[in-house]
Amino acid sequence: MKVCFVYPDIEGTERYGAKKFYQGIGYLSSVLKKAGHVTSLIYLQSEIRRTAFLDEIHNASPGLVAFSATTNQFPFVSRFAAFIKQETPSVPVICGGAHATLAPERVIEDEAVDMLCVGEGEFALLELVDRLERGDDVTSICNLWFKRDGQVIRNPSRPLIQDFDELPFPDRGLFGFHDILKANGGWVDVMAGRGCPYECSYCCNPSLKRTFHGLGKYVRFRGVENLLAEIRQLTADYQVRVLNFQDDVFTLNRSWTREFCDAYARSFSIPFWVNTRVERVLDEDVVESLAKAGCQGVRIGIESGSETLRREILKRSMSNATILQAFRLLRKHGLQTYTCNMIGIPGETPRMMQETVDFNRQLSPDAFQFSVFYPYPMTQLHDICVENGYYQDGEYLSSYYSSSSLLKMPELSQDDISRGYDRFVDLQWELDLKKRNPLKHRLYTLLRLLYGNDTPRLRAHLRSLANARRLVTRKGQHAAVRRTT
Repeated sequence: MKVCFVYPDIEGTERYGAKKFYQGIGYLSSVLKKAGHVTSLIYLQSEIRRTAFLDEIHNASPGLVAFSATTNQFPFVSRFAAFIKQETPSVPVICGGAHATLAPERVIEDEAVDMLCVGEGEFALLELVDRLERGDDVTSICNLWFKRDGQVIRNPSRPLIQDFDELPFPDRGLFGFHDILKANGGWVDVMAGRGCPYECSYCCNPSLKRTFHGLGKYVRFRGVENLLAEIRQLTADYQVRVLNFQDDVFTLNRSWTREFCDAYARSFSIPFWVNTRVERVLDEDVVESLAKAGCQGVRIGIESGSETLRREILKRSMSNATILQAFRLLRKHGLQTYTCNMIGIPGETPRMMQETVDFNRQLSPDAFQFSVFYPYPMTQLHDICVENGYYQDGEYLSSYYSSSSLLKMPELSQDDISRGYDRFVDLQWELDLKKRNPLKHRLYTLLRLLYGNDTPRLRAHLRSLANARRLVTRKGQHAAVRRTT
């Protein structure tokens, strides 16, 4: 049977600079292909015209169209799925991914969605496709919800996959992976497992753990040899420059981390990056193992420079002193650092946003990212926002990287958030200047203090001065030309 995946990533390539490979769809495709089915992918980088989209669907001639989407991108699922139903209503449409799992009741209400998948989809989708191909009834498949005669059939969840080594490696060819690597400089995203045990209030993991309670271990890692086997295949098939492990907390299990690092160091010399938490890189043995294995850098969620906001609102109890200790340890062993940050958080004030900027300045990471808080469904902070009237449930922004906020909060206006966003933009320039020209950076620091940390105003004045200097230089050059002629 032919299955056409549709993944909307509108504005994504503008942010990342290239298409991305998504592990979830990759695993779904590889499981289907192993069973003899045929898969294709429509990767929506922009809002293409209805006719162009339907032409792609027609060329794929699928027996099933499978959308996968985040919360931000679900409005595009709704729009493009409606195109399919208007043109070929007999083709079934299923929606899976993060949003279908987080907000299934909202997704199943969409007229163009026939069914959805809650949770892991590898074996649920395979069972669905097998039954559709045979013409059997599909409405009893665990993990799937269906519409029948105006009613919604909500099937129970199946046990979580406990042994990832039984899965085939994710299908990268589906995404045109050679082209992705050319565009992103050879960075290859890899997953070592699934799940996170922490209780961050802005994350869906706490709710997912409760949803799947009793269905098996939630946090799971692949066997080290299985992971190394995939890396061997990747290096045989592609020009890999950097491996980018996307797990929430790569160093969660100390013994697994050391086993992986020891085995990786014996087999590969490709540098790699990982995500982790501060508490999981305070053990110098772990950091030393990462460094010896060729780890190039570590990404860590700081989220806020305010200890109070982190502890009381975000449910992240690490102190600033502990974070500084971890960064010193990482630098001691030659690892680069990257911080992840949010602004526009419920309960945040302009002073707290400045604390986040200042703390990143103190940490001086090699790179960082920042975004405006987004109230994702099935998170504690989403519910708090709704209860306090900060957010009208069901509203969307297509990207969480914009400077806009969905929230209307008494402590923080949209103008405050925009100013905080601009100060992070200026901090990127400042930290880059620190690397390029330490002397100019010291001068800039003095000016910043004179401007009371109002870096947008300072940068605007510096740009005006630079433009005036260029104008004077050009006038002088023109005058010199006139004198010589």
